[in-house]
Amino acid sequence: MKSLTLKSGILIVLAITASMIISFTSDGGLGIQSISDILFMIALAMVLIGAALHVVQTGFFDGIVYSFKRYFRNTAKRQMIEEDTSEIHYKLDYDNPITYPLLMAGGFCVILTIIISIVLIST
Repeated sequence: MKSLTLKSGILIVLAITASMIISFTSDGGLGIQSISDILFMIALAMVLIGAALHVVQTGFFDGIVYSFKRYFRNTAKRQMIEEDTSEIHYKLDYDNPITYPLLMAGGFCVILTIIISIVLIST
C-alpha cells in the first residue's frame, strides 16, 4: 500500500509539474484556468491508459486470443466445431505495477480539476 501511494504521489507531482510547464510555454500563460485545463487532459490520459492496462491485466481478452490460436491451428473449420468440448486453458500472465497508481493519480487529478473549476466558477 505504501508503494502504491508513493507511486501515485510521484505521478500526481509529475502531472502538475507537466501541466505548469506546458501552460507556461503555451499562449495561455501561467493562469490557474489553463493549468487546470491541461491537468485535466493529462489526468484523462492517465485514467485511460490505466483502465486499458487493467482490462488487459484482468484477462478480458484471454478467451479471444485462445479462440484465434485454436482456429488458426486447426485446418478445417468443421473439425474445430466438432472438437469444441474442451475448456479454455490459455491464460496470459501479465502484471503491470503501474496500473493502479495510474488510475489513482488520474482519478485524483480529475477530482482536483473539477474542484478547481467549481471554485473558479463560483468566484
